[in-house]
Amino acid sequence: MGDVFVGREAELQRLAAAQARTPAAVLVVGEAGIGKSRLVREFVGGIDALVAEGGADPGGTAYAPFVPVLRRLVREYSAGLVPGGGRSGLARLLPELGEVAELPGIGRARLFEEVLLLVERAAERRPLVLVLEDLHWADPATRDLLVFLLRNLMRPGVLVIATSREQLRLPGAELVRVPPLARDEVARMLGWNGAARHPDDGAGQAPDGIAGRAPRDGAELDVIVARSEGNPLFVEALADAGAGAATPASLRELLLAGADRLDRRSLGVLRIAAVAGRRIPHDVLAAVAGLDELAFDEALRPIVRARLLLVDGDGYAFRHALIRDAVYDDLLPGERRRLHARCAESWPEPAADHWYAAGDRRRAFEAAWQAARWDRVLELWDEGDTGGRDHAWVLEQAARDALCEGDAERAEELATRALDEVADPLRAAHLLELRVAVRDLLGDLGTASRLYAEFRASPPDDDSLLMSYASEADVLEAAGEHAKAESVARAGLARAGRLGMARTRGAHLAANLAEPLVSLGRWKEAREVMTAALALDPAPIHRAWILMVLGTLAVWEGALDEADDIIRLARPLMRGRSRGYDSCLEPDLLECRLAVATADAERAGRVTDHVLAEHDLRLSRRYAWPLLALAARIGRVREAPAGISITGPVQEAYRATFEAECGGSWAAAVARWRAVGQPHALGQALVRAAEQDPAEARGLLREAAAIADRLCAEPLRREVESAATTLRVGLTTDPALSARELEVLGLVAEGLSNRQIAERLFISARTSGVHVSNILAKLGASSRVEAAALARRDGLI
Repeated sequence: MGDVFVGREAELQRLAAAQARTPAAVLVVGEAGIGKSRLVREFVGGIDALVAEGGADPGGTAYAPFVPVLRRLVREYSAGLVPGGGRSGLARLLPELGEVAELPGIGRARLFEEVLLLVERAAERRPLVLVLEDLHWADPATRDLLVFLLRNLMRPGVLVIATSREQLRLPGAELVRVPPLARDEVARMLGWNGAARHPDDGAGQAPDGIAGRAPRDGAELDVIVARSEGNPLFVEALADAGAGAATPASLRELLLAGADRLDRRSLGVLRIAAVAGRRIPHDVLAAVAGLDELAFDEALRPIVRARLLLVDGDGYAFRHALIRDAVYDDLLPGERRRLHARCAESWPEPAADHWYAAGDRRRAFEAAWQAARWDRVLELWDEGDTGGRDHAWVLEQAARDALCEGDAERAEELATRALDEVADPLRAAHLLELRVAVRDLLGDLGTASRLYAEFRASPPDDDSLLMSYASEADVLEAAGEHAKAESVARAGLARAGRLGMARTRGAHLAANLAEPLVSLGRWKEAREVMTAALALDPAPIHRAWILMVLGTLAVWEGALDEADDIIRLARPLMRGRSRGYDSCLEPDLLECRLAVATADAERAGRVTDHVLAEHDLRLSRRYAWPLLALAARIGRVREAPAGISITGPVQEAYRATFEAECGGSWAAAVARWRAVGQPHALGQALVRAAEQDPAEARGLLREAAAIADRLCAEPLRREVESAATTLRVGLTTDPALSARELEVLGLVAEGLSNRQIAERLFISARTSGVHVSNILAKLGASSRVEAAALARRDGLI
């Protein structure tokens, strides 16, 4: 049977128009068999673009439609298009990229951002068409990822084409409905050239029709049109059943008509393909069939000729899912199990599902373990060989997967079960952070705090108890809840003292307390807390955490030599990932702040270049945007790398600072920092806003000066004074000059005498002299020249 394409000119034109205005998306909608896939295949076959295709199956795993798409892009251009080689996101879907870098609470965000970055960078090299088929079967995670892409694709060169039997809500996607074929189109499809509407017009065979399947006359054509309702799949099936044969009684019989004419060997290969799934590679199909090359080719050829299977790259796919379903449903239960087992033996990647369908739960468990299918591992835990394997660890991995897939309720349930099973305090703290990450994902800090409180009501031991205080304080501080962070850290520190653990976890909590105190501008208190904790000679890692906070405070206070010493002491202690990826970046951030404060451009450039080249900033929840803002300040970057997350108001403020450093609005940064309540950062932004908007400089700089004085922040004070001098703005308060005195002061500054001032203002010379005397007294000036100079400095004139 030939592969005939008729009609659809309007739909093809709409696809072509979408490609001309990329980035764009099209949702192709129509009933099963109407020709959605055939329309897309016809379109992509005639364009110059890289086409990456995937599709959904009933009951498929999360993100399954995207896996072949991403694998095609990685194989075409390598994972090097994404910083870190995709190990923090893409590796969740493509195991060949290596072990996934664990990121509690943000794995899903990283995955989405890496997919976006991979797609955009691939499109920079060649126009790209992403084809996602049968999204009516797509899982929620796949739909979430697609919606994210459609909302965030901004660069040209990407066309997304999705097909579905039902309309989906896809932002910005143009809807293209595929209508049934008209009678004349059915006639052309069948190669009948007497396509008039009257049944007794003559019959004929067109060279581009389905060979040997033309209806005998118009009456038979009308029967096919009526029975098929213009559905191309049913048209072909009805024609394939034979023009003179009785009409099949059911859709299943209709779809199996072509298969029923195959010989035993070809039918066996077709059944293997139906069991294998949506698509099967050539080598796998050959291996499962167990035939030599010649025999396999001879068995496969009639299947392809009948268009039951289509050649798809280096493998085969069913022309339509309905055909595969009909062939699969026609198998006996024993046949299915045997074929699933043979597929599992020859095809490692989906082996877990095939062993499961074959009823071999033990092998399904092992295959699921090898494939990191943790939900399936948990399902089969009681039936697999679990000797020496950690059930709580599997629960944690499954929770992280659920979080990545956007199933927050499932993630919380699994993390809670894991928490109930662990005894190690550090593992318990990590699991608690994972539970909190779920609530952070939902924007529910209140529930996160409740989870910590519930944990503290019955902790496994004292160390775990204190770790929960430290973890909660850290979460709150990162979210910009400085006062709450202070309160939690104080409670934990007091508890550590009562438990006799002030030198160990107490030192950890001292760092957690000092950090929000510094953010709030209570620097003297922060120093007292850290000094007391360091006096206890804490363990090296706890000392390092305290030193990081103390070093930042020293830079902002202007104790630059002290900050330099702290960097030298703390760097060796902060190597590794004792607090996750952020531990690698804390010393770099401190050193970069110090270099900027000392105007050491060479040092600042060296540190920022190291960070940008050697670190994947997407892995940092807290320090990526502060580092980028500093890098922008010294001119090292002008655009943020893709995929940097923004969690909470503090990170929003740092991003606003970065954007202002790149030419954006400093007023916006001021507004962000004012909302956050971090006075030092606000003071710095006020200075830059004054430089950007001289008309408002006086008020902005005076507020910044007041902040600097209150904090005893000498570097900030120098920045304010330098800006005031440059902008000729006074920092002192107004000397309460009257309107007339200000008018007289302006004339004094012009060099006019008392008499000239009197003439200009129509007052007596005596009155003019009185005004001048009052002005000198209020300004504290000893002469008219000094008064004029003070007036200019303070912006009075």
